[in-house]
Amino acid sequence: MKTEIITFVKEDVLSLGQLVDKTVEELVAIVSSDSAVDISAIEEREELINESCYSIEEKCLDLLQERHSLDAREIRAVVGSIMIATKFERLADHASRVSRMMLLAKEDGFEIPLQLAEMAEIVHCMVQEVLLSFVADDKEKAEAVIAQDSQVNYLHDLLSKQLLHELGEQNQVNAQMGAQFLFCARFLERMGDACASIARRVFFIVTGTYLKKPSVKVA
Repeated sequence: MKTEIITFVKEDVLSLGQLVDKTVEELVAIVSSDSAVDISAIEEREELINESCYSIEEKCLDLLQERHSLDAREIRAVVGSIMIATKFERLADHASRVSRMMLLAKEDGFEIPLQLAEMAEIVHCMVQEVLLSFVADDKEKAEAVIAQDSQVNYLHDLLSKQLLHELGEQNQVNAQMGAQFLFCARFLERMGDACASIARRVFFIVTGTYLKKPSVKVA
């Protein structure tokens, strides 16, 4: 019975992650192409994501309060599911903010920096891979997701330096948009961090040990 309950919790987290994945997929479409994306659909999905996150938290807390004879790994799975759901919810918040900013930039005729598109695509891949690692209890895939975060960090640093260098040479309108791009880069960098954090939590659920973020240099 308790194994079935854990499975139901994981299915709820998977459903939440799939909603987040859809939002990130639409963010990629916004920054990478001229595809038309309805921001209202993203905002409506954000409400569903929030509700799903609260539901998972309540279900996990009820499960712990019922004091089933859970073993150590099952307890890690229940507690970890709350943390993972929260990370997914925050990740979706960042994706929605970036989507709104990028749509406004496009409406005003600004060209989206290529690094933002690259960061979005990597983050989208990380979301999908970390979902697979969670569902399959795959610690190797979780480690691979953590390694990908270094690519996002590299692109963030590269774009930030470029935008900051250009701010002083631009007119007020362009400088303001450059600042918005800086915020977007930061949000995407935080999204990568969230994926890596989920991956570390998956690794802990599976192994019972913590995995530190490796120091990886990206050429």
